[in-house]
Amino acid sequence: MRALVLIGSQVHANSQSVRSSDEYSDWDFQVVARHPADFESRVWLREAGLANPLAYTMRLGRLGTTIKVSAVLQNGELDLVVIPAGRLFLARLILQAGMAKRIPSIYRKLGELALVLRAGYRILKGEVAWGKFFRRVATDIPQLRLSDNEVRALAEGFVCDYVSTRNKIERGELIAAQRWLHQHLVEINFQLMHEHLQRAGKPSLPDARRIEMLGVDSQWISVDASPHSTSLHAAVEKSARECANSRSGWSAIAGGGPCSGSRLAR
Repeated sequence: MRALVLIGSQVHANSQSVRSSDEYSDWDFQVVARHPADFESRVWLREAGLANPLAYTMRLGRLGTTIKVSAVLQNGELDLVVIPAGRLFLARLILQAGMAKRIPSIYRKLGELALVLRAGYRILKGEVAWGKFFRRVATDIPQLRLSDNEVRALAEGFVCDYVSTRNKIERGELIAAQRWLHQHLVEINFQLMHEHLQRAGKPSLPDARRIEMLGVDSQWISVDASPHSTSLHAAVEKSARECANSRSGWSAIAGGGPCSGSRLAR
């Protein structure tokens, strides 16, 4: 373990920030590991003198480019983002050489790291070796944002999934339609809302986190649907209306395109 970095709500413990931890918060860390494969099983927990977890899994993280370990322990939850030390060392060299922007894949990964670090972090191990690098990433790398083209792509995807969901309802595949509604239509609206709030200079957390605490009107992105045709139809149409809702301004950004209500109705 070359570095251990505390991230997430526990960094803001006892603060008045909306990001502050509470009794339901887990512990989130970034681990810069020389041998990431060591985290594929729970053996390392025993070797570290920790209790055997009740549940343990290793899978892709939220952004889809890093490995995340999740564990439920007797006295709490643990999330580790496992970063290969060799890969991060290479990214550090490229950043120091001023070449990061020339390598889009590296620049995007640095942007993903910056997104996490800007929310608050504390280096618990590896300050001498990695502290300067983390500070530079948090300060100098632009925050990841959706481009206008990416917004348009989300809107186009919404329309495709909207049609597919309606067809499932008509066919009587109500459970599948309910799944599609939440996995695709609602998720796209969450992403658009997050980007809209950021562009408006308002606080927002990804994945619809703590919306209620941020004072955001969550009614325009929430859905209430049981696996019945009438309920699902109502929820799907509500999601479509909110995708085109003038309050978000996405119709203008997307050039009056696919998320306009009239086109969805046709």
